[in-house]
Amino acid sequence: GHLCLAGGVALNCVANGKIVREKIFEDIWIQPAAGDAGGALGAALFVWYKYLNNKRLTNGRDSQKASYLGPEYPDEEIENFLKDESIPYKKYSREELPKAVADLLAQEKVVGWFQGRMEFGPRALGARSIIADARSEQMQSKLNLKIKFRESFRPFAPTVLQDKTKEYFNLDCDSPYMLLVAPVKENIRRKMTVEENSLFGIKKLNVKRSDIAAVTHIDYSARVQTIKRDDFALYYDTINEFYKKTGSAVIVNTSFNVRGEPLVCRPQEAYRCFMRTGMDYLVMGSFVLDKKEQKHLDKDTDWKNEFSLD
Repeated sequence: GHLCLAGGVALNCVANGKIVREKIFEDIWIQPAAGDAGGALGAALFVWYKYLNNKRLTNGRDSQKASYLGPEYPDEEIENFLKDESIPYKKYSREELPKAVADLLAQEKVVGWFQGRMEFGPRALGARSIIADARSEQMQSKLNLKIKFRESFRPFAPTVLQDKTKEYFNLDCDSPYMLLVAPVKENIRRKMTVEENSLFGIKKLNVKRSDIAAVTHIDYSARVQTIKRDDFALYYDTINEFYKKTGSAVIVNTSFNVRGEPLVCRPQEAYRCFMRTGMDYLVMGSFVLDKKEQKHLDKDTDWKNEFSLD
């Protein structure tokens, strides 16, 4: 049989991963907005079918468009904002952009990534994301302390090219919505030494555990997002260029926000978050912004004290 999950309980990625590995069901599909927000979608579908008597059409495929259902901002609108605010930037063609961003990631730069329609649901899936090199031993601590402003040990999630998933994770199905936790493959794990095992607290948590250190949890698991080119071609192409350059098909993907704030939606919000944090570059549409070229924000609130720790 097939299993379809929704509601807040379906955001339990560890439980979801266990259900998949038990192979109880032929296939499993989890609503990406599996919380209160998804109720709006359910209500709309209920009215569409039950009250308006529309015929239900199914083709056996996921028709949620990879959950990229939110607002989109064209290059013209982004460039107008940048020019109005006298923000320095460099423009790239569609063909050049993935290679340029892959180069930045390979240099262990942290990149704010603002592309296409915003995600619907609690996960950043490559439209409003902060991306980085998953191989870096320092990246987890850097992202937590300088960008998210939260505890240094908190783990991040990977995006992996769908056709390379089995090289990194024990996962036999797609996970486009980052709702499955899977074990990292044994052959890319790193065994801890006796000395490392004797460490305590944060020091032990910060020990490198695999070839993709920034996304490997203490129990050698990861909350995986798989990406196909059909889902989001620009995001896929960028990771694929990173793979061609480095041999790694995995990057860090975390939500484009700071602790306590929602995901950025508009270019103005993306720029403000970029400037408030330790991100190195911001990529919005065809435009790449280098932090070193930016002026400090003239007027800003004491936002770090507005939000308490989680």
